[in-house]
Amino acid sequence: MKKILSRIAVALMILTLVAIVTCFYIGEFTYAYGLILVLFFVFAGMGQLYKLKNDEYMYKKLNNTDEYNEYTR
Repeated sequence: MKKILSRIAVALMILTLVAIVTCFYIGEFTYAYGLILVLFFVFAGMGQLYKLKNDEYMYKKLNNTDEYNEYTR
């Protein structure tokens, strides 16, 4: 499932980049900048999700080491 979704995401990103280049070529700068803004929001959202997953992992890792240290004392 992840493999299919990643292929779809890559295809949509390539189509968006082609649309941006096309919009700049034909002179529709407003649409091109709008698409760039959409890409920015997508990447910013992905970054926040990865940061959240990393924070959750670090929290779990920190709590597990505390339990291990108390158990081995």
